[in-house]
Amino acid sequence: MTSAPSPFRRLPVSTRATFDMAGLLQKTMQSVGNVVKRAVIGHHKRSGVVLFSDTTLRDGEQMPGATLEPDDKLRIALALEAAGVHSLDAGFPASSASDVAAIQKMVGKVRRPVLTALCRTLKGDVDAAFEALSGNPVHKRGGSLFCGTSPLHRQHKLQKSESEILKLIVENVGYAAERFAIVAFSPEDASRTELPYLCECYREAIAAGATTIGFPDTVGILTPEKARDFIRHIQDNVPNIDRALLAVHFHN
Repeated sequence: MTSAPSPFRRLPVSTRATFDMAGLLQKTMQSVGNVVKRAVIGHHKRSGVVLFSDTTLRDGEQMPGATLEPDDKLRIALALEAAGVHSLDAGFPASSASDVAAIQKMVGKVRRPVLTALCRTLKGDVDAAFEALSGNPVHKRGGSLFCGTSPLHRQHKLQKSESEILKLIVENVGYAAERFAIVAFSPEDASRTELPYLCECYREAIAAGATTIGFPDTVGILTPEKARDFIRHIQDNVPNIDRALLAVHFHN
């Protein structure tokens, strides 16, 4: 029995060496990047400091009659930077050309906060976010992905099973992690999602590359005590939570 020919046999030795070194360099850089990310996450967790992430530039337009032009958003972003916020949800690039224009106005002008762009769990959304933020430094840009996880969202909005939703999360968080060093994942309507399934979504998102997981009380149903119970349960039942920051999104 003869063995299958090696794909390297017909290549000159120098070509094979270059090929091997390129692959090794890429793996080394990925490993170093992962070490750095874990170090930064660990530092933030140990510091005990609460980091503020502002969503005015996106959520602010959900109020009826509220419309912000790109120049308006830039002015607000600069004011938020002066106020000391850690990160800004700069917009939803896949939703409109106006959002892309607003984000691109911020790039290079809003320097201290991390600028993130909202994405559904769709590769096209991730690509749009990456393009809109491409001029910002790697450590100052991120993708913020969301996907509905509650029974209502699964059945009536997405019409997908639990396993199909998990597949969407894993594939698209992983895709985003190949493009962004900072990747956030939030399960939309988390406060009405079954706790075991919610924790499974978080675990899989972190394993796929999420550096932040968010807990949004999307429809504002929680009391402070209930919110505390949810957060404690997540902290106690997501085994790899040490590898990601935990964020919350509540309503006033």
